[in-house]
Amino acid sequence: MKNNEKLKKWQPCQGYCQMTGAASAFLSITDSKVIMNCPRWCAVLAERELATAVKEYEERLFCSEVLEPDLLYGVSDKLQLAVEEACADQKKSFLAVLTSCSLSLIGDDIQGVCKSITANCPVIALDAGGLSGEYWQGWSNALTALLSDMKLQQTMSEAATVNIIGCSTCYPNWEGDMLELYRMLNSIGIKVNLCLLTNGTQLQELQKIGQAALNVVINKELGKPVAEWLFKNLNQQYIIADIPYGFTASINWLKKIATALKIETNIEALEHEIAAARENIFDSFSALCDIDNSWSLKRLVISAGSSCAHSLAAVIKKDLSMVEQCFVRINGPNEENRNCNYQRWQYAGDLPKLNENEYQILCGTDRERSEIGNISQTIYINSVMPAEKISVPSATYAGIRGWTHFMQTVFRQLRLFIYLKKESI
Repeated sequence: MKNNEKLKKWQPCQGYCQMTGAASAFLSITDSKVIMNCPRWCAVLAERELATAVKEYEERLFCSEVLEPDLLYGVSDKLQLAVEEACADQKKSFLAVLTSCSLSLIGDDIQGVCKSITANCPVIALDAGGLSGEYWQGWSNALTALLSDMKLQQTMSEAATVNIIGCSTCYPNWEGDMLELYRMLNSIGIKVNLCLLTNGTQLQELQKIGQAALNVVINKELGKPVAEWLFKNLNQQYIIADIPYGFTASINWLKKIATALKIETNIEALEHEIAAARENIFDSFSALCDIDNSWSLKRLVISAGSSCAHSLAAVIKKDLSMVEQCFVRINGPNEENRNCNYQRWQYAGDLPKLNENEYQILCGTDRERSEIGNISQTIYINSVMPAEKISVPSATYAGIRGWTHFMQTVFRQLRLFIYLKKESI
């Protein structure tokens, strides 16, 4: 292992803070406001990530501007003023106060401060310091705190109806992914009651969460704690069904949900759709071999959250069989007992050197693309946090249409590399 690679673990901002995760969950609710009870630099880091995902979040995100004297004498008076002014704004659904690491350590009773304020909207106080957790923990803690505050009641569920849990607006392509999952479920007669959480969710919509017969957790690191809370408090059953990548996984995902709902399904139309897509993909990659038959897709390299990483890694068995190897780096909690068909990587030196005509697919971020190098041989797909502010709401890599889009992206980048190589000869 290279010495400079050993130092990578000491570099800052290699992950995303619990406060960012909590803020993203709360801000998904229409007209909500978030006060970050923290020094300015903590709020700036979170705001940068959140605004890249959803631009308008920065308009509803505030900071209590904690200074050095506040760490000695407390921040109660300053926070009370911030909460009162935020609640005075007419356009709001609720206010969340998120406390950072430094404020948690000094022991201010933030919840007590918030309860003592006469506010004309709900005020939720949450400890969300990065010392005690990362993005996914903040997201699930925020959502369960919000549901707890709403005092939900158990209701009669509707047959063949599900809630989707674990959709974060700070995950790439969340909007397009949900459109595709909705489409596939509707095509076999399953109705989506709610998705937790999409941007623009109305607070009152959460009152109907109990109407679903089943909760489907698509990102375990985000959604499982929420599903467990709903099971405990509303007696609502749930299953873990990772967001599906690939044609085979998409059909299996639908069958798993239908089985849990105990309903019969007809997937014939979707199978015809898949057959047509497979034929087009085969023809496209065969055409590349007519141009140059020396290339090979050596490996799929993944750096992502647990659910996304495992789901992507599974595709090389059925829908990406042209790839020879799979290397995975899990960001966040990981179940070591999963049946893994991949090798682990942590540093670029863990990846074997590519030969001249070998290419790799990287599912990660620009940071990993720079880290592993081989830019002219790397087909890049962003799979962790939004990489740019230009977004296409219908873009997806999930489900049947998503996998067609994934393979189209691979084909286009690979074709470009092959053309450029031939041009340089």
